[in-house]
Amino acid sequence: MEQRTREKVSKAVSDILKAAGFDVHHASPPLDMSAIKTPTNLLVMCTDDPEEAARYSETDFTIRTSEGEEICEKLLVTFNPSINSDNCIVWYPEEFALYAGEAVLAKVLGKTLVLPLDGSEEDSPYKPRVTHDPDGGVRIPHLPIRIHRDEAEERAGIPGLVTLRFIPYWQFRYTCRGDAAYKDQNINFDCSGSGAMNAINSVFTDIDADSITRREIPNGSDISKPSLSREDAENHILNHLISSMTKRVKLRQVKGDAIFYEEKNLSPERENFTLDLRELYIPVWQIKGKKIVEINANTGHRLNEPLDDGVEVF
Repeated sequence: MEQRTREKVSKAVSDILKAAGFDVHHASPPLDMSAIKTPTNLLVMCTDDPEEAARYSETDFTIRTSEGEEICEKLLVTFNPSINSDNCIVWYPEEFALYAGEAVLAKVLGKTLVLPLDGSEEDSPYKPRVTHDPDGGVRIPHLPIRIHRDEAEERAGIPGLVTLRFIPYWQFRYTCRGDAAYKDQNINFDCSGSGAMNAINSVFTDIDADSITRREIPNGSDISKPSLSREDAENHILNHLISSMTKRVKLRQVKGDAIFYEEKNLSPERENFTLDLRELYIPVWQIKGKKIVEINANTGHRLNEPLDDGVEVF
């Protein structure tokens, strides 16, 4: 996230923790703050950078108290749904928005907010209303499900076995800086953009990146396995971008009474690109009857080529 956004998020997290009775202090970069409330010692980082988040997750922090050294809890606040961490408490936009709202309400009511991170087990006059799947649902970065099962069956037009599937994609953002010249022709390729590529069949598509969520997916959903590694995906995406940005120039030359035309392709170089890849899943309703029909559960569009391999059931 941008520095200005990070500062705003950090301020909001500080307010949440203070509403929960924590003593909050600013911390040196890359940390954003520390918070103490007996018996919890908490460190906080707000970042969308996967590498920074990974380093934070892999690092153990301790604090020296009158009782000796104690391990600090770690809170990671991120708006990047592709970031996951087994060693931190993670707040995605959903949790951040929930606790921010609950903190305001607790302040209005004059109550102390109890968060699921401070080790408190006693009954509290005010706790955030958070529901959890008792079976521990699976969280993956995905586009929201906007088409329900009945509507998908109606659009498919055939009866059959209905399954909710999650198709793997590589979401990408790119920036290109550079130009190419030939004789008196010069083409500037400065631009930026985003998109997504199917991690099974390499088909490209446009997505609404702002709508990506990391909510738990419904039980019984199928998660398809990607066929393309990150390295392979980078090669495919760069080749696609270079091809789509290639310009064909036509040069006119006059020699005596003759006029000649020369045509040449000008393309950006691979080193002109900065590419950021993140994992993403798109929900699809699959109806298996006399034939297989798949409906995009986010847009409602019917897919031309159903995907049938590498399914993992949760």
